[in-house]
Amino acid sequence: MPHNVGEAPAHAVNAHVSVTTQYLPQNAGEVPALHAETGARTHTDILRVNEAKTTTTNQFYKISMVSSNDDRNNPALFSHGESPVWDAETQSLYFVDVHAQNVHRLDYRTGKISSKHIGYGPVNVISLISGSRRLLVSVRSALYLLDWNVAGDAALRLLTNLDDGQPDNQINEGKPDVEGRFWVGTKGPQSGDDVVPDKAALYSVEQDLHTHTRMHLRPVSVSNGIAFSLNNSLMYYIDSLTRRVEAFDYDSQKGEISGRRTILDITPYGYEDAIPDGMTIDNKGHLWVALMFGGTVLHIDPDKRKVVYGYKLPVARTTSVCWGGPNLDELFVTTGQDPGTSEDEHLAGALFTIRATGSKGVSTPMFRFDSADSY
Repeated sequence: MPHNVGEAPAHAVNAHVSVTTQYLPQNAGEVPALHAETGARTHTDILRVNEAKTTTTNQFYKISMVSSNDDRNNPALFSHGESPVWDAETQSLYFVDVHAQNVHRLDYRTGKISSKHIGYGPVNVISLISGSRRLLVSVRSALYLLDWNVAGDAALRLLTNLDDGQPDNQINEGKPDVEGRFWVGTKGPQSGDDVVPDKAALYSVEQDLHTHTRMHLRPVSVSNGIAFSLNNSLMYYIDSLTRRVEAFDYDSQKGEISGRRTILDITPYGYEDAIPDGMTIDNKGHLWVALMFGGTVLHIDPDKRKVVYGYKLPVARTTSVCWGGPNLDELFVTTGQDPGTSEDEHLAGALFTIRATGSKGVSTPMFRFDSADSY
């Protein structure tokens, strides 16, 4: 049973940061993107870039950061932000700081970030549970139910373990489907940024069989972004080391996937050093993918199999994305720090928002576990 579950130091923030940058979208080249300036600059200056000209729109989009209450001109920073999830009922954003072993909650109305420290191992994934006050979280290679309002070890209840017999594997990403199953994948042993390939898998977890997880894919290297098409006929999937966004035919009733094919390989687009990471979908059925080591969020049209636009951020490690805000029209972007990060990346680890993209999200399913509160 995990130990040292407690309250981590809270960060108070203003969710609507005063320091913002307006970018004018462009429509040129295979990978349209804006590149922020670098150098020894202030928090405000580093986001100032030249406006790109466009013949298709006069709309600006805006990139902001969640700022620290101690200094509203500087962002709240996290070592490795991941797994952002929007809670429409409470108007809050949950996300994790993997290596710090913290779960965070940003109250959109007040701008306050409250935190819960796990202290048992890397925390990679968080999900809402339908009709429950508890959350689903991953710690190392196990899934737990987390009660936010309970202190100590009693806050956690073990649900199930994955990748038995492979103690160095970790859960890396997960999303619920329309039926309330939780699709969750692992990654192999990791040293620094290097992961041993082909040692992991993709599973699904159902409430009636939660101790007997169902394996769907093996081998996998770094199981990552998951999204379901608007009509629930497709599952989009990322195994990061392939550098591809893929699709499966998806049977929501049976919980089965088949017909694996490539939607987009990012390599020809000039991202040889980047890997696709977290992913979400918008109300047009388009995909939004964070590029780890690429400092970019790609807007992808999966039907046309092409990049619509690339949103460049002033950090290299863009990790995951989700839609949030009262109108689901703000794209939250988690980022991470490199232990060897230069001073040019003093915004690494910030929580960004991208507004006025012309797109918005859709309500997302929750994990179904009817006995969660009494488990």
